[in-house]
Amino acid sequence: MKNKGKIADFEQSNPLPLFFEFGMSPDELKSEIIDCFSKYFQNEERLKKFATSDLVNNWLSYILVERDSPESVKNIEGILEIFNGAKSINQKETIEAYSSWLPEISQGISRFWSLYNNQVDINNLCVEDYLEESLRMIGHTIEGISKPFIKLLLHLNRIRRKKEVVFSEIKSKDLGVAIDELINTTNLNNLFIISKEAIRLNQWRNIAYHHNSKIVDGEIICWYKKNGIINEFKISRNELFSSLMEILLSFKLIRISETIFCFDNIDEIQESRNSVDKEAINIREEARLLDFKSSLSLQGFKIQKLKTKNDSSLLKLIDMQEYGDFQKRAIHSSQFLYNLWLYTKSKKLTVEYYTFSKNKFLVSQIDSKIFASHTKGDLKLSELLKDVDFSFISTNYTQNKDPFENLILSKNIKEHPQKFYSQQGEKLTIEEFSKKFILSIFTNYLVLISEGLKSNTIKINIGSDGSMAIADEKIVLRVPALIENKEYQLRLIELIEEVINLYSTGELKREIVENAKMDNKYFFKKSLVKQQLKNEKK
Repeated sequence: MKNKGKIADFEQSNPLPLFFEFGMSPDELKSEIIDCFSKYFQNEERLKKFATSDLVNNWLSYILVERDSPESVKNIEGILEIFNGAKSINQKETIEAYSSWLPEISQGISRFWSLYNNQVDINNLCVEDYLEESLRMIGHTIEGISKPFIKLLLHLNRIRRKKEVVFSEIKSKDLGVAIDELINTTNLNNLFIISKEAIRLNQWRNIAYHHNSKIVDGEIICWYKKNGIINEFKISRNELFSSLMEILLSFKLIRISETIFCFDNIDEIQESRNSVDKEAINIREEARLLDFKSSLSLQGFKIQKLKTKNDSSLLKLIDMQEYGDFQKRAIHSSQFLYNLWLYTKSKKLTVEYYTFSKNKFLVSQIDSKIFASHTKGDLKLSELLKDVDFSFISTNYTQNKDPFENLILSKNIKEHPQKFYSQQGEKLTIEEFSKKFILSIFTNYLVLISEGLKSNTIKINIGSDGSMAIADEKIVLRVPALIENKEYQLRLIELIEEVINLYSTGELKREIVENAKMDNKYFFKKSLVKQQLKNEKK
C-alpha cells in the first residue's frame, strides 16, 4: 500500500478529527491522555513527555477497547502488576529481560501489520470460507502475534515470583505450558481462556493450525485434545467471530500494557540495549507512518499530502480546527519540519499549512543539516524558527474585523418604539439585541456548514417572527424573536450576510466565532443535525 493509500486508510479510521469537530483543543487532548494513563505510569515526567507523540496510538487503542469492552480494561492493571512487580523485585533483571524480548515483540507487531493489510470482510463469505478465514486469523493472532508477548509475561512473572528464569528456556517452552503457568500464578485467566466452551488460547491455536474443524449439515464443528481426550463442540458463525474478537482483545490489552511499561522505563531500556550487542529491532514502515500521522493528528492537523522524491520531502497539512488562530497554528505547523526529517531523513524539507477551508496560509522550508545535532528531540521551536525559510505567507485571513464594533443603524430603526429583551428578561439596547440575534443565526449557519452542507444551499430568512435557516431544503434551524420594524429586518439581513462573508474570508475576529458557539449551544445543535442527516441516509 502506497503512502497515499495508507494515509487515506488512516484518516478513514482516525477518531481524532471528531474531538476537534466538537471543540476540543490539542492541549485538552494531551490532558486527556495524561489523565487516562496517570494511574498506570510510575514516572509522571515521561508520561507528559511522550503524551503527544509515542503514546497517541496507545491511547487511541485504549479508548476503543474501553468503548467496546469496558470491563476488560481492568486487566491492564493486572498485567502491569506483573511488569512492575518484577521490576520491584529486580529492576536490572526485569529491564534486561524486557530488552531481550523486544526483537521477538517487534516481529509480532510486524505480523500484526501483515494480518491487517491482508484482512478480508469475512461476513460475506460462505460458511466453508468463513470457517477457514476465521481460523487462519485466530492461528496467526495467537502464534504469530501474541506468543512473544505471552512468553514475556511468563518471564517477568517468574522474576516477580523470585523463580529462576533463563531466556532461552522460556523461548523454547511450549505455548500451552506457558499459558498453564500464567493461569495458575496470576489473576489473568480471562486473557487466556476464551469464554466459548472455556477454551484456552493454545487450544484455539491448535484447532486453527491442525485444521481441527469440519462442517456437517451447515453447522461448524471444532475439536481439540486435552489429557488425551478429544473434546468436540459446535459453534455458530457469530460465536466464532466473537471468539476471534476476544483473542484479538487479549492481544490488545497486553500490547497496551507493554507499551505503557516501555515508555515508563524508556531511559533504562535504551541504556540496557546500548550496553550490550542486541538483536536488531524490525519496525514496519506502517508503524512508523502511523506514529508520524498520529502525532500530527493529535495536534489538530490532517495530512493532505506526503511526498518524498530525490532527497526532498513535502508535507501538506490541513488544520482540523475550524477557525483557529491562523497565524499561531501556521507557526505551529513549521515545527513539523523536524518530525518530517525524522521520518524521511530528506535533505530539503517543506511543510505547507492550509486552513480548515483548505486555503494555503504558510510554507516553511529548511535544510535538514540543522537537525543533525538534535536527534533526541531537544530542538526548541524558537531555535528552529531562526533557520526556517518562510517562502510563502498569506496576507489574507487577518481575523481582525468586528462588524458590531461601529454598528450603523438608521434613525428610523433606532427611534422605533419596540423594546428588546434577552432570554433572561433583561432589557437590551437595539445594538445589543442585534449582536445577540445575529450571532444566534450565525451559529446555526456554522452548524450547517460543519456538517457538510454547502453554503450556497443554505437560505436565511429574517422576518417579524425571527429567523429561519433552511439547508438543502430539509434541515431547518430557527431563532425566534419579535421584530416589528421592516427596515430593521432588512438591516439584520445585511448584517448576517456581512458576518458570514467576513468569516468566509478569514477576516472575522476569532473571539466572535468562539463566543457565538459558546453562547448558542453550537455543539448540541450540531449533534442534532448530525443525527438527522444520519437518519435520512438509512
